[in-house]
Amino acid sequence: MPDEKQASANPADHRFAWRCATGSDVGCVRASNEDAFWADDTAGLFVVADGMGGHAAGEVASALAVEYAARGVSCLEGDPSVEQARECISMAIVEANQRILTEGRTHPEHTGMGTTATILFLSSSGWYVIGHVGDSRAYLARDDQVYRLTVDHTYVQELVNQGRLTDEQARIHPRSSLLTRALGTQASVAVDLYEGELRPGDRFLVTSDGLTTMLSEAQIGALLLQRRPPDDLVTALVDAANDAGGTDNTTAIVVDVEEEPAA
Repeated sequence: MPDEKQASANPADHRFAWRCATGSDVGCVRASNEDAFWADDTAGLFVVADGMGGHAAGEVASALAVEYAARGVSCLEGDPSVEQARECISMAIVEANQRILTEGRTHPEHTGMGTTATILFLSSSGWYVIGHVGDSRAYLARDDQVYRLTVDHTYVQELVNQGRLTDEQARIHPRSSLLTRALGTQASVAVDLYEGELRPGDRFLVTSDGLTTMLSEAQIGALLLQRRPPDDLVTALVDAANDAGGTDNTTAIVVDVEEEPAA
């Protein structure tokens, strides 16, 4: 896929709206679903968190990440700036990390739990900000191209960065899910932040690695570029992951951006 930096657009005098669809499935192997998600059209907030840890602890961690993400954007009411969005999203993830650590210390059955978190915030003024920790991902489909907007925090991604693996080799590597950064695993967490301009016709996907480990970038891209409504596309993505083996929980949020009609 093209580099995410190519996804930036020049600012335009538009107001934007969007419509979204969500789906989450336990898959074909796991007994429970440790993914959590949040989609709020009004706030422009879309979150996917993929938990880890035994005795349902992963479900607790991912739910806390989503809860704190939703709280964090409460400071973004009205017409916030990009800088305000970056600050609020980063703070929400940092606070979620502390809460998950506290939960693990006070409840021994949750010791060792953690979660990924990928937060997409859209502004009707025409820009987006993404906060990211872990290996859940955000993609952007634009002008017949699909861009991966986030970089995984995994052992195999480091090998890709070093030129020792290709993206496809990393996807099928036996240690593909070994995280190098997650919420709830360290006293502090570094948050990756990305931003860009919106264009009418943009399509975003926020997803857990249950999709990206089952399908190649080419397969995901081909589905995202299909002209079908978000709810049909979410169903197709989840079904494709399960048809490919469904070895993990799969969660997908698809958001289609459109220009808001003039008043």
